[in-house]
Amino acid sequence: MKHKLIAALLTFTLLCTVLVPIAGASGVAQPLTWPKTQAMPSFPAPAETLDAINMNGMPYGERATIAVLQGLVNREQPRIITMGGYQEEPLELWPQTLNLQYSFVDDWKALVLKYRSAFKGLMVYNPDVHDTLNLATTAAGLNDCLAASPELAAILSAAPYNLSVVTDFNTLPITNRLEAYEYLYQNYWPQCNKRLLFGLSNTEHMPLRDLAAAVGGAVLWLDPVYAEEEAMLTRFFNDLETGASYAGWWAQEGDGIGYSTRAGVPTIPADHFMNYSVYSGMTRKVNPPAVPAKPALQDGKIYVSLNYSDGDNIQYIEHALRRSSLWESPDRGKVPIGWTFSPMLLDAAPQMMEYFCQTATPNDVLVAGPSGAGYATVGDWRSLGALKAYTDRTNDYFEQTNINVITTWGWMFEPFAEVYARAIPSLIGMTMQERYFQRLFVTTNHVPVVWFGNDQPGGAGLTYEWGTEKTKTQLSQIADAGIERTQFYAAQFLSWETPVTQIADMVDELNAAYPGRFEFVRTDHFMMLLNESQGRPFGASLQKPVSASSSAANAPAQNAADGSFSTGWQAGEAGESWLQIDLGEAHCLERYVLENASSNGLDAALNTRAWQIQTSENGVDGWQTIDSKKGNADGVVYRSLPKVQARHVRILVTDPGADGIARIQDLEIFAAPVSAQKSIADRLEGIPAKLTQLLWNVQYLIEFLKNLLGSLLGG
Repeated sequence: MKHKLIAALLTFTLLCTVLVPIAGASGVAQPLTWPKTQAMPSFPAPAETLDAINMNGMPYGERATIAVLQGLVNREQPRIITMGGYQEEPLELWPQTLNLQYSFVDDWKALVLKYRSAFKGLMVYNPDVHDTLNLATTAAGLNDCLAASPELAAILSAAPYNLSVVTDFNTLPITNRLEAYEYLYQNYWPQCNKRLLFGLSNTEHMPLRDLAAAVGGAVLWLDPVYAEEEAMLTRFFNDLETGASYAGWWAQEGDGIGYSTRAGVPTIPADHFMNYSVYSGMTRKVNPPAVPAKPALQDGKIYVSLNYSDGDNIQYIEHALRRSSLWESPDRGKVPIGWTFSPMLLDAAPQMMEYFCQTATPNDVLVAGPSGAGYATVGDWRSLGALKAYTDRTNDYFEQTNINVITTWGWMFEPFAEVYARAIPSLIGMTMQERYFQRLFVTTNHVPVVWFGNDQPGGAGLTYEWGTEKTKTQLSQIADAGIERTQFYAAQFLSWETPVTQIADMVDELNAAYPGRFEFVRTDHFMMLLNESQGRPFGASLQKPVSASSSAANAPAQNAADGSFSTGWQAGEAGESWLQIDLGEAHCLERYVLENASSNGLDAALNTRAWQIQTSENGVDGWQTIDSKKGNADGVVYRSLPKVQARHVRILVTDPGADGIARIQDLEIFAAPVSAQKSIADRLEGIPAKLTQLLWNVQYLIEFLKNLLGSLLGG
């Protein structure tokens, strides 16, 4: 009970924390859309025809200049797009996929003349002190200048460009990295926006500099492994607003991500992401596909979830995911795969995300990469205010993308997992890396937590590996053990090294060797089946029969139970209406999620204002109201239900939206079949494992409190 008390206290403290409002960028006038709910801004809609620059073969000394030029021009309206620079990616892959119109220019410098009024001069960096490139990029964005090398500055300052040199950093006493960033901190940081900090390589790196220049962001390349650089970083991080993000990358992944998480700032891996200033200006809405019905739970089956890593990196999504060995593989769709994916692509390139939604097969499911709205190691959070901002944003992005399973990285003891799961109410399951669970863990609000255990099965987790050999061996050993009870195992594969065909072949070989023993399932189905097997509530209404008082021709009742907000039910006539779901058998009800019109991008005035949730034994009469709500304005509503048993559940809409017509995008009933409720003996069987886990929790709680105390005391 002690660890559950800790969970309750942490949960209460977290939920009581007030989110500090996020202000816009200071010092830069811009027509960008950047509401406080977004981690990164949206640019205006792209021009009808874009000027295109082929980056293949482009000298490195010119690439950063082009990126800054692009950001300054596109800040007003996206008019420049760059292509190339990645060998395995066809030159025009994404512009053609997204139906953008463009015309290549022979010499990019012609665009300096075309958009000459956008530039006030040049910021010249010192090639011998690499970090002055980041200094020049920061200064350029704040002062509407181009960042340039001395050689390029000599060209651009002469006719016909005639750009004057505003600051030449070669003439200043800056001889090393720390001096460069000290100068940035003293002279430019006060004017920089404090919502987005950039970490970009100091070696004439091009991607993402368009965004940095456009928003007036500070660009750094500091490694917290070194004490002096960590101290410098901390000065910048301490000035950031609550809810800020760090976009780009780190010199060393683990040290950088750990540092930024402890500072309360998630990292958005994006240092090779190109054309943010174009793609983010496209329609910021995705239409997730319907979720297929889950397989029926069968006794004695071994259920397996197979997942890919690295999708938290939006540059991987842009440049690598569409490889012929991955998303474009002819074998994709043959077996269920969970594809880790960054919800932040909704900001960076929403229509790129839409492409994956529209081309997904029923066996493809998007799973959030570590560990939600940006990369963070969960156990490293030190500020509950920062954690609340992060989990609130994660839930908001989940609601907009239909993602409901997450991969987390970093150690996490159970009370912290409880806080995390409760703070993201859209969450139905978690997988975890780098945490030594000795058993499967399910939070008190019924979110399964599965650990990828590297070299040995731990709980329901298998390996995280390059290739499939270890996973195949482990699953073979599990099948050979002859255990007759239903079992659940999940594995993760490094996407860079594991082709889809290799996974499909492994599945074929296991099914051939053990006929009828395995059931390979989608990651979301895996979490639902796991809960069902333990008598816990899950999304029991998914793809169950639905009827309604009336339906519009293009919005049938069944849409409200397909697991996606992109389709929905609309009543065929105005006034009071009802929608009814047959769960197939009696269930113990627990909660429901109602997605209204604005969840699909419609006017919030059309959201359902008042309703009643009712149950019936036969679905015909005897309806009993078990929950009601009035005065609603929210697009997504989470409500608990009394612990009653019912087969038939309906929502009676008593006050539809502003036009008087009821609309429901999705209604998800979380419940457990009465027939699946565990006996007292079954519940007692798990007590020894729970006691073992309690000892682990005490150990990790002590470690967490020591780290927290150290942070509060300044070290």
